[in-house]
Amino acid sequence: MNYGKFIDAEGPLASQLGFLARAVSSDETRLYMNCIHVEPSDKGGLTGVATDGRRLHYVDELAGADVFGITAGFWKVFKNGKRVWIARLDDSETEGFKFPNWRKVLSTGNFEYETYFEGYNNKTNHNQLVDLLRNFPDKTVIDLKHIADLGVHSVWRVEWFGREKAIRFTSGNCTAVIMPKR
Repeated sequence: MNYGKFIDAEGPLASQLGFLARAVSSDETRLYMNCIHVEPSDKGGLTGVATDGRRLHYVDELAGADVFGITAGFWKVFKNGKRVWIARLDDSETEGFKFPNWRKVLSTGNFEYETYFEGYNNKTNHNQLVDLLRNFPDKTVIDLKHIADLGVHSVWRVEWFGREKAIRFTSGNCTAVIMPKR
């Protein structure tokens, strides 16, 4: 792959890119999903999106993207601890790439249940995670890694739309849409 100039992201942008990076696919047969896709947002800035097919992370209005020289296109992300580097894939490399219509998977309409969740990792209270899952109106099984990837430094609004439907987690301008296991 040919990359453009590497950008060493800092501050809120690095945090947002780290969030997006956790949903990047490792499926080598779908190379367009091995990247963060950046596109114009409805608000005039840039939106970043990543998916592995079972979950989708997006950030509406990437903080300071213009300052760092981020433009629409496919970006490869490299993460090491709290440091995040990204590089734009050369247009010749991405010719024919078509990122999935990610807006299709966003649940619309009225959710059936709403709660708030402070995140989960191996060091947090397991009862909070158990309460989140048990309080859904119907049995819902979620990959715990996807929940842990939300982090523990934010309060997430959780919207449950029904059995076997995507669950939406929102914190500020970061959103995760997680499909339940079947």
